[in-house]
Amino acid sequence: MSRLLGAMSDRLLGAVLKEQSAGACVPEHGSPCKCLNGWQYIFDCNGICRWDDGRC
Repeated sequence: MSRLLGAMSDRLLGAVLKEQSAGACVPEHGSPCKCLNGWQYIFDCNGICRWDDGRC
């Protein structure tokens, strides 16, 4: 029962207090970080090197 009440109160708070994000990314966002076996990797918004669809 307490779990149900907790979930309901979380939903109510979520409806009242809308979360807003700044939308800011690291300066390296979108720049290539490495080329491995012919596949390009780029920095994501958080600065983590991720696989991209492009070839290098």
